[in-house]
Amino acid sequence: MAIAYLGPAGTFTETAARLVTGGDADLVACADIQDVLRRVEAGEVERGVVPIENTLEGSVHATLDALAFETDLLIEAELELPVTLVLAGNTDVGFDDVKVVYSHPVALAACRRWLSSNLGAAERVQTASTARAAQQVAAGDDPGEVAIVNPLAAERYGLQVLARGIADSSANSTRFVVIGRTLSAPTGWDKTSTVVFIDENRPGALLQLLEIFAERDLNLTKIESRPTKDELGEYCFFLDCEGHIVDERVGDALAAVRRTHRAVKILGSYRRSGARKTDEADRIASDDAAYRDAAEWLRQWRGRVEPA
Repeated sequence: MAIAYLGPAGTFTETAARLVTGGDADLVACADIQDVLRRVEAGEVERGVVPIENTLEGSVHATLDALAFETDLLIEAELELPVTLVLAGNTDVGFDDVKVVYSHPVALAACRRWLSSNLGAAERVQTASTARAAQQVAAGDDPGEVAIVNPLAAERYGLQVLARGIADSSANSTRFVVIGRTLSAPTGWDKTSTVVFIDENRPGALLQLLEIFAERDLNLTKIESRPTKDELGEYCFFLDCEGHIVDERVGDALAAVRRTHRAVKILGSYRRSGARKTDEADRIASDDAAYRDAAEWLRQWRGRVEPA
């Protein structure tokens, strides 16, 4: 089994991919998110791992847009990783001698206050990933060039850690998704991701969409708009709903959305990250039984209608 991930070697995504596979798969580093999905589509690898959301910087738009507009692949699983960032360089250089700091934009933003307090005069240069920043610093010979990276990248590229715990918030974490071709089996602790395209921009259109889930007591854990890329001012909505597509309430809600809106794209139905709450699973099972009972009640009444 081969797994593609957003590279190069040493990224947080590699760490996520290793956790997904348990170390039992060949990992293939890719240049960007589109390349990860392309390899999965072409059958070169079985699955792909890409970042989708960060607690400080929000959604990874490249992943959202690729899933919505560029592929029919599905999210099969998700996992969250705490983001640990360190400052690393080729030698033990003093902060006053640092001239350039390389890192991914999200990592630079996550350390904004620390950088201002400790390396305020240093230039900040964005890179495609924290691992790419480590590569760049390791390949150079200027002690004034350093990188903000994860500990794996520092170790992988032989850099010396100059400072640890430099993120402004300890709550910083990134959510990764496993991309494949199948809908995962229900676990009782699941999430369903969709993209909804509003049929026409009119007052109450979004409210009507949200009421479909509210009426069925379904919690939406994510609501985000993105341009449809068709016309200026047109947007689609990414929705994450608690529950699996096989659950009666979720299925009923998705059918109602499909009936009342122009198009709905299912991005996946998969196990939620985090510890499973058994009381939540019991409530879903109870609610599903009530929905099935109501459907059977209606079927029996319809069966009593005289033929025309």
